[in-house]
Amino acid sequence: MASEVSNKRVILKDFVIGRYPEESDMVLETGTIKLELPEDEKIVYVEDTAEGLEAAPAALIGLFSGRNIGKQVVRIAEI
Repeated sequence: MASEVSNKRVILKDFVIGRYPEESDMVLETGTIKLELPEDEKIVYVEDTAEGLEAAPAALIGLFSGRNIGKQVVRIAEI
């Protein structure tokens, strides 16, 4: 899944650049982070999906322990 970014600008709050920002693709400009988008101009995100309500406790524990990658989702029913 991908989301389009309006005006090709994203503002992130409480984002830590890291120790060596010159090594990243991000450029700091007066407190704003400019992101270089892929050529198709879409941001791609990853969903870590757990199936069923019985998987919710383990998914929550994994979320806070850093096991998941991307957005944590617990699917309890197919709509």
